[in-house]
Amino acid sequence: MTEHTEPRQTSGSSRPVGHGDHADAVEPAADPARATHAPGDYPEMSDFFATVRIDEGASIRTDSDGDLWPTTWADDGHLYTANGDGAGFSDGEYTDIVVSRIEGTPASGITGERLASGRDVAPIWGDPAMVNSKPTGIVAVDGNGDGRDELYLAVQDLACTPDRIFDEAPAAGVVASEDYGRTWRAPDGPMFTDHTFTTVMFLDFGRSQEHARVLGTDGTEGEGYVYAYGLDGNWRTSHKGIVPDPQELFLARVRADRVLRREAWEFYCGRNDDGTPRWHRDIGAKRPVLTDRRRPYAPHPDAVTVPRSPEGPSVIAQGGIVYNAPLRRYLYSSWSEFTLELYEAPAPWGPWRHVASHDFGPFPWTGPLADHPRHGGYGTTIPAKFISADGQDMWLQSNWFVRASSYHGSAYHYSLRHIRLAIRDDAPASNTVDPAANLARETGAVPIASTTRSGHPEVLTDGATDRAEDSWNGSGKQQDHWGVTWPRHHRVDTVRWTSGPRDYNGGWFARPPAIEIRSAGRWRQVADQVIDRPYATDATSTGRRAYTVRFAPVEADGIRLVGPPGGWSRYSTLSELEVYHSGGGELPAS
Repeated sequence: MTEHTEPRQTSGSSRPVGHGDHADAVEPAADPARATHAPGDYPEMSDFFATVRIDEGASIRTDSDGDLWPTTWADDGHLYTANGDGAGFSDGEYTDIVVSRIEGTPASGITGERLASGRDVAPIWGDPAMVNSKPTGIVAVDGNGDGRDELYLAVQDLACTPDRIFDEAPAAGVVASEDYGRTWRAPDGPMFTDHTFTTVMFLDFGRSQEHARVLGTDGTEGEGYVYAYGLDGNWRTSHKGIVPDPQELFLARVRADRVLRREAWEFYCGRNDDGTPRWHRDIGAKRPVLTDRRRPYAPHPDAVTVPRSPEGPSVIAQGGIVYNAPLRRYLYSSWSEFTLELYEAPAPWGPWRHVASHDFGPFPWTGPLADHPRHGGYGTTIPAKFISADGQDMWLQSNWFVRASSYHGSAYHYSLRHIRLAIRDDAPASNTVDPAANLARETGAVPIASTTRSGHPEVLTDGATDRAEDSWNGSGKQQDHWGVTWPRHHRVDTVRWTSGPRDYNGGWFARPPAIEIRSAGRWRQVADQVIDRPYATDATSTGRRAYTVRFAPVEADGIRLVGPPGGWSRYSTLSELEVYHSGGGELPAS
């Protein structure tokens, strides 16, 4: 791997940036968020999806109360769900767990009905003075062969005392309903103990688990089995460090007619020589299907805000795993304290690859009633019922509890935001030289950024410089990027960017930024980049100053400006980003 170098001064007003000794694009320095880890400590980047669009806040709200909301799609056509800490779809009693039925779609409107709650749903496996119940996963499947689905709900004990609240999950079990959630039965004790596999998330294979057959129909895999993922320790980062933070995702399976029998559960423990999964009933033999040790908000001397957890929040947490049938892809939606994380895989056991991180910044966020809602959330799931026919449009459910503004509204209910994932097109670039065509503004282009303070990356490509975005998120981040991605490859040779307004707290790059391109899911720095004017690493580079970088033509489905943020507040700012295949021609006036 070739290291980044400082720009070299040359004669004249133009100067090269980044590498200048290589004819082709070269690998950049390691991503700072991953640089301290060994291979295997984080997943590779996905090359399956080309562009990702995620709403900045909830766009579908419901008349409900609570959080978490894992869902399953039953044979009767309805979704079934369970929330923690709330009243569910009612104005009834607040309790630690409520089961509800959901009707409708994002297009038609969503309503729900409360079915059961509290100890009528699940026992508390441990000491009620120390823990309470939280739902983590639910699945609908006909395991007893009566032609009707049963519902199986995974429920964990979660610490509830003030000194340990929500910071450890010591035990978990599964309860069952044979009348679509109105009454429930439970085994005598927990199925999982000692903080091992105690956050259980069932794989969503669609209506009545109909798509499990893609794994097989001969009784050795797939049809007839229920699959579940699990976390050790806690459902998310343990803010007080009581248990190790979850950084690994595990997988188990069980026959659909034996879900409540702990001895029938088998755990993924690696692969055979032919790539098929190995299973073992000894939970101690389990191996992770996904490991990700990134901590995007790790404490840093330059950080303005400090995460509540000692090392910064981890990115593996209670979320949801869904099979996207049109795309034949498995998607895992997770989160850290301030980011949404997406992963994809061709099989339940992987290989899992990282699709995207969407950074919402630190609190305070703005709620769904704000002019521009911007908030992340937890308990992230993608219901199979709401996946579009082509698989590229989905709805993400997530919740937000901390510091909800009364004026801007709460997202502490069943709420959805739109996600659009476009598949990568491997066709060669076909665009011709045209100095007037700004490729950053063409149909299908998606602006990207490491983080945006106000949640408006679209200002990068709106054709105007009167509005700007900046990357401030309170952390001591080491690298910023601003760019654009496309569903297909383009031939490019020029980038022009315009800085944001004058600022003295930050807004510039601490080192002249470099251009990187993406191909086959990998970002590489472009060689022999020549900038049209010297870049000052101070406030004089702000003030809506335009910079143009030219380089030899390359083909890419993404391009970005990369560099360390500057100023004592450690952020950069841009008001416009333009991309051209100019052939050396004169660009439009900026």
